[in-house]
Amino acid sequence: MNEVLFGKFDIADYGECLIVTDAHIARLYGISGDNVFLLPRGEEAKDFANVRALCSWFLAKRLSPQGRVVAVGGGSIGDTVGFACSIFKRGVKLLHVPTTLVAMTDSAIGGKTAIDLDGVKNAVGTYCFADTLVDVGFLDTLDCEQMASGRGEIFKYRMLSDRIDGVYNGGKCDMADIVEACARYKSEVCAEDPYCGGARNKLNFGHTLGHAMELTLSLPHGIAVANGMYYETELARKLGLCSARYAAKWRSEIGDNFKIYPFTEPMFALTLNDKKNGTDGRVAFALPASFDTVRVTLADVVKLLA
Repeated sequence: MNEVLFGKFDIADYGECLIVTDAHIARLYGISGDNVFLLPRGEEAKDFANVRALCSWFLAKRLSPQGRVVAVGGGSIGDTVGFACSIFKRGVKLLHVPTTLVAMTDSAIGGKTAIDLDGVKNAVGTYCFADTLVDVGFLDTLDCEQMASGRGEIFKYRMLSDRIDGVYNGGKCDMADIVEACARYKSEVCAEDPYCGGARNKLNFGHTLGHAMELTLSLPHGIAVANGMYYETELARKLGLCSARYAAKWRSEIGDNFKIYPFTEPMFALTLNDKKNGTDGRVAFALPASFDTVRVTLADVVKLLA
């Protein structure tokens, strides 16, 4: 695995690199020049057409495997640039510079890349192991919704790790400290299990149902994950994987911090395309408190969450 670094990002340090970002971030931070490529903002970036355009730009710029690309942005920028870097000339060096709370704590770490296909989130992806430079100064430019989205992922890490819950300290923590704790935790888990063969599966908690809600309701990723955790914790309780007391505690706290949307039956169909699913027609979940990957049928989920 590559390194997670913590410090300040200075665009002047990367004048010899190819830089990929979006127009919003470029305006905010004065990122411009012939070495800058602008992708669409948000989920719209995660498309084959953008990957093709980016690879064509790499080719025109004579990017070699010894060169380096710097991806400055949130999760969608990181996913798209990482995917392009993983396939261009069979892999070129990449530095992630995450600018959102979700990306700093989660998506910019661990090497997963993905783009969307035919309405299915992250349907096509590769691994691109890259260094990540976390500069919490970027958080000063985020709006309330983006910060709330990042807190959804922080809630996930709190439920996965007592140590992170301790750093959080009931919300009294310094943001830099909780970001670093989450980033280091994910880096450690991914170093142990780079290709999702075991321990890394627990990081999917909240994502099976959360991704379906994200696509259906156009929710920010972390808010959708928070909703996914709310419902998946109840699923775990009904399957006997966690106690009623545990489920009530966390569902209450999630409900106090996030708007909880109804999980409707049409959303269940989207869970069938989840990457974790096996070939047995069952839907896979990473559920508390065992965090083993549990597979239940779609009919089971509908019945249990009814």
